Parts: sequence; structure tokens; C-alpha cells
Amino acid sequence: MTLNTIGILGHENPALVSETLARVLAKLATTFPKSKLLISERIASFVPRSGLPSLSLTELAKQSDLIVSIGGDGTMLLAARAIARANPDAKLIGVNAGKLGFLSEHPPEEIDALFEDLASGNLVSEERLMLTSELRTAAAEPMLIKQDNLEPERNNLQQTKLTLDALNEVVIDNYGSTRMLTLEVQVNEALLGVIRADGIMVATPTGSTGYAVSAGGPIVEPTTPAMLITPIAPHSLNVRPVIVPEGATVRIRAREEETRQVLVVADGQEQIVVSTPAEVIVRAAAKRLHLLRRKERSFFDLLRTKLFWSADTRDARR
Repeated sequence: MTLNTIGILGHENPALVSETLARVLAKLATTFPKSKLLISERIASFVPRSGLPSLSLTELAKQSDLIVSIGGDGTMLLAARAIARANPDAKLIGVNAGKLGFLSEHPPEEIDALFEDLASGNLVSEERLMLTSELRTAAAEPMLIKQDNLEPERNNLQQTKLTLDALNEVVIDNYGSTRMLTLEVQVNEALLGVIRADGIMVATPTGSTGYAVSAGGPIVEPTTPAMLITPIAPHSLNVRPVIVPEGATVRIRAREEETRQVLVVADGQEQIVVSTPAEVIVRAAAKRLHLLRRKERSFFDLLRTKLFWSADTRDARR
């Protein structure tokens, strides 16, 4: 595979990624000698004499044909959001230097094989659905960007219009109160229902094994063309998760009743405070995330080994 520019980003804890980063850079330099290597400015100090250009995350994504993420699943989500915001055609590979490593599935001991497979075109390319969400409020107060891990300079800014990108999920949650939300949910033009709950999320199949499964949602194979609507602690036994087609438009209206503000969160990394009444419109993004992975393990292998699906503790006593 020919790659003009390869960008490397990683977790900001040097104890976690420094050794793995050095191995990745060395292997890339020998395997792709004609490719330009870029590094995120957040981890450039981990290799002070590399001489590589260091860029912001969005600029790194904008200039790269391939992004290599070194860290855990949170770092992969950050990379995916940078790609969605700056360059949806870029490809993404994850090297695990974190804990779970469900998205960043390749351990450091596979670095050589991973990039040799990349050079020979032997990696599997998976197209992962991403979400785009439009935020609206009928209140007088503008929306507050409480946190943006991708572009921290936006923190505490106020805006009247906002769009969020997510690989895992978009969550509408309570903010500054323990009261439940009253949420009106529509799929396309049809009313699904009005529920009272702590919150609600719209997740992708990739995100089904994250927050969504912890909230009682189903596990969905990640290339399935669907979106998941999962209530968070609903105050009714009749409310259950719903799977809808990827082409659906999901509208969630937070009514102005007991709750004056809601928190809208994308992938746990971008947090927006919105005054009620508010509306969050979630759709599948126009372009998929291009995720590259080795053929040696399947999604179902990861379910067994990472999330212990089908594990029976009784087996250990035999």
C-alpha cells in the first residue's frame, strides 16, 4: 500500500505510550521509507529528537492518509472524531497501549506484523458508521461547550448552533440536577414515545459494546447498518432499547419541565450544556470511518476474550 503521509497520535501519558511509540516510529520508517511521518504535538515531547513535524490533532488528520492511534479505546475515539471533523477519507489503525483495547485491538507485540500486513495490503478494511448530531435550543441562552478533548481551545465557548461527531454514541443526560428528564423521541416523522429517564443515548453498532451495553442495550456486530436507541434508567418497565435502520433520523426533545439544562455528550469527550427546551437530531454521518485491522481475530473473538461473552465461572471449579 502506498501512503504519502502517516500521522501518529497517542495517549498523553508518557508512561503508557513512550516505548510503544518508539517502536511504531522505527517500524514505519523502515516499512514506509518514502512516506512523510507526522506526530501529534501532544506527544511530540515523548520523542524529542525525532525531527518530525508536530501538529494539532485536527491538522494531523487533515494532512494524513493514515492515522496510527497509540493508546486505548478513548484515544481511538479521539482519532475517529478528528478524522470525521477534518478528513473523512483518512484511514485509522489502533495499537493498544491502554487497558481494554476493544477498538485499539493490536497489542505492541504485533507491531511488526501489523505494518508488514499494511504494506502488503493484507489488512481488513471495515467501514464503521459514525453519527452526526445537530443541537438546537429554544431557550434564550446559547449553548456552552463545557469540554472538547479534540480542540481544547473551544472549552467554555458559547455558540447558538453546534454539530457533534461520534463513533460510539451521543448521550442526552441530566445536568446539575438529580431529577429525571422528560424526553420525546421521534424516529423519522413517527413518535416513538415520551419517556421519563435519567437520559437516553443513540449509539452505533461500534458503540454497542461501550456505554450502550452497560445501560442494557444489545450487542450488535459493528458493520451492521443500524443505530441503537437506549434509554438510561427509565422510570418504566415498558421502555426497552430499540434498533432502527441507519438511514433513520432520530429526534430527541428534552422538555422544559423540572429540568432546565441537559448535557449532550459525544463519545464521552465533547460535552455541551444546553438549556431546555432543547432538541438533538441524530443521523448517520455521510461518510464511514475506514478502520484497518488484522485478519487474525474477528469481532466475536474480541467478545470472548475482552468482554468474556459466554464465560462461565463454574468452569474454573472443574
